[in-house]
Amino acid sequence: MRTPGKYTAAVVAAVLAGGILAGAPAAEAVEGCQWAPATLPVPDGYRVHDLGSGDEAGAVAGTLQPASISGRLAGVVWRADGPHLLGTAFGLDTELTDVNASGVAVGSYTEYGEFPLHHAVRYTGGHFERLPDPPGYTNTEALAINARGDILGAVGETAATGVNTTVVWPADAPGTVEVLLSAPGWQVQGGIDDNGTVAAAVVDWSTGGHLVGQVLPQGGAPIRLASPVPAGDVVPQVITTHRIAGTAGDAGVFLWNHDGSVDRALPGLKSAAAMNSAGAVVGHALDGAMLFLPPGGGPAQTVALPGHDTRPREVTETGDVFGTATVYSPDPAKAVVRWHCG
Repeated sequence: MRTPGKYTAAVVAAVLAGGILAGAPAAEAVEGCQWAPATLPVPDGYRVHDLGSGDEAGAVAGTLQPASISGRLAGVVWRADGPHLLGTAFGLDTELTDVNASGVAVGSYTEYGEFPLHHAVRYTGGHFERLPDPPGYTNTEALAINARGDILGAVGETAATGVNTTVVWPADAPGTVEVLLSAPGWQVQGGIDDNGTVAAAVVDWSTGGHLVGQVLPQGGAPIRLASPVPAGDVVPQVITTHRIAGTAGDAGVFLWNHDGSVDRALPGLKSAAAMNSAGAVVGHALDGAMLFLPPGGGPAQTVALPGHDTRPREVTETGDVFGTATVYSPDPAKAVVRWHCG
């Protein structure tokens, strides 16, 4: 049985220094560089709970777990000068999912009852603000924020019904919320770009219950993503102002244009975790390795070999990858890692 306690940056760094992710060698990139990991420090008294996305410039949002069993999950933003502990919203468990270049972070806090009830929040001006619920919904989560402050989220009618209906809290209409896909059935949110365009998927019963990808331009009609496969779910996973990346059936990862047309396949990827504005994509291969696909195509580069539960979350404008990995000190612990190809 492991006793809760803090995992300092020095301990985690020492584990990684002995071999990338406890023994896995660095894979050489096509250009001759090596992907080298560096751990991000954690405030005293906390361990890493999870990591979200960031502003593509090196700031990433996440969640910390306190060493004390009586403590609460707390929001954090890692920047170049280290972790900035944002704390809890209203004294309750708080998880952060994204932060933009203006320093506005988003996520949700949780009230516990028969079912956990989530409430979407943003952190701005040094404090948390609860985001408004759409009429008829009480269970809400903020998932992503773009550069200008539009917030993508998901909502549910009650704590028992879960959270899946796609919404946006627009930056130019504070205190309001827009339900984008009111159709019944499961929905999956793929992200929001800096123009306010959302990528999502919704169950289409006319296809036998498959998920159908949607492009949802701000103020415009939904556009269906063309399927590159005869049958199967089409699920957008990440979006920029230029392209959408996601999965189609069991055929792997594809790129789509914003008009819904298929751009091309991304060979070797099973899933897409992040894409930067230049078009570089990071995700997982079939064998679990973490892959980086340069902008415009080109051979995939292995960032980390399979094992140790590596999970990419962000790729910056300069091509650095942020994610989490399991390390041993000697007990398993989750670390936030920045991989740099230099």
